[in-house]
Amino acid sequence: MITRLNRYLAVIFLQRLLVTVFAMVVLLGVLDALGNADLLPDDAGLGGHLRYMALRMPILFDRVLLFALLLALLMSYVTLIRRGELVVMAATGLSVFGQIRAMLPAVLLATALSALLIDRVNPVAQRALEDWLGAEALRGDSQDPEVLWLADEDTLVEIAGIEGGRLRGITLFHRADGGRIAAVTTAEAARPLIGGWALENPVQLRFDGSAEPAPAVWFSDQTLHTLRLLMAAPRDIAMADLWRLSQMTRSGSRPSAAYRVWLLARLSLPLVAIAFLVFAVPLMQHFGRRDSGDLALAGGMLTGFAFMIADGVIKTLAESGTVGALPAVLAPAGCLALVGLWLARRRAGLR
Repeated sequence: MITRLNRYLAVIFLQRLLVTVFAMVVLLGVLDALGNADLLPDDAGLGGHLRYMALRMPILFDRVLLFALLLALLMSYVTLIRRGELVVMAATGLSVFGQIRAMLPAVLLATALSALLIDRVNPVAQRALEDWLGAEALRGDSQDPEVLWLADEDTLVEIAGIEGGRLRGITLFHRADGGRIAAVTTAEAARPLIGGWALENPVQLRFDGSAEPAPAVWFSDQTLHTLRLLMAAPRDIAMADLWRLSQMTRSGSRPSAAYRVWLLARLSLPLVAIAFLVFAVPLMQHFGRRDSGDLALAGGMLTGFAFMIADGVIKTLAESGTVGALPAVLAPAGCLALVGLWLARRRAGLR
C-alpha cells in the first residue's frame, strides 16, 4: 500500500515538475531571445535564434529550478484536492509527516539529478555562448565585473576581456618592495605561450628610474581556462572549480566567499528541496480544501517569491563576506521549514 502510494505521489509530482520547468524555460527562453536579439550576428536568421535559445536553456533552467520545485509540489496537492484524494489519505490515517515521507524519494531524486545536470551542462553552455557571441552575451544577467583584476606573484594584472584565445587590453602593475608600484606595462593584447603570455605592442612606464625595457612576456601560471573561470559568474561554474577557487585568496576580482557561497548553494539543493516539501505539504493540508485549494496555491506562490527575494539578497551579502556562507545558504530554507513544521503541528492539533 505504502509503496503504491509512493509511486502514485511521485508520478504526480514528477509530471508537474517536468511541465512546470518546460513551460517556464521555454517562455523565458523566447523572451530572452527577443530581448537579446541585438547580440546575434546580422546574418543569424532563425537558426541563430534557435541556437541562442538552446545555449541559454541550461542557464535558465538553473535560474527557475527552485521556484519550479515549489510550484510543482503545490500543484501536486491542488490535483489531489480536486480529485478528493487528499481527504481519502487523511481518512486512512496518513499524517502530514507520512505524506512527506512518501514524496521525499521523488523530490530528492529530481533535485539531485537537476543539480548534477546544472553542474555538468551549464558551464559548457556558457563557454559555447561566450565563444560564439563574446563575454557581452553573458554579462546581461549577472554581476560580472567589466574587467578582471588578479594578483599574480608581485604583479597586479588588469584584463579588459577575452576574445577567442587571446587576452584583450592587459595592464601589468609591477610592485617593488613595500608594495609600491615600480612600473606599469600596457599591451593591446596577449596570446598564450608555454609558461606565460606574449604581450603584443607592450609599452612601459617606470617610476623607479630604471631603464629596463618593456617585458615581451608576462610569465604566469594563469591559463586561458583559469582566466575564463575568474571572469565567469560563480553561479555558472562547476562545483570542482568552485572548490578550487574558494581556496584561492590572491587571485580574481571576487573574494573567495563568493565561490564558497555558490558551492554550498549547489550542494544544499536537496536540503532546500526538503524544506520546500516540509512547507508545501502542511500548507496545502491546512488551507487546501476543494473550495480554497487555489487560494492555498496562491499563498504558497507568494511565499515562494518572498523566499527567492530574501535568498537572493542574503546570498549577495554573503558573496562580499558580510554574511557567512553557510548561514546565507541554509537560513532562508530553514525559516521556510520551520513555518512548515509549525503548520504541521497545528494540523496535528486540529485532528
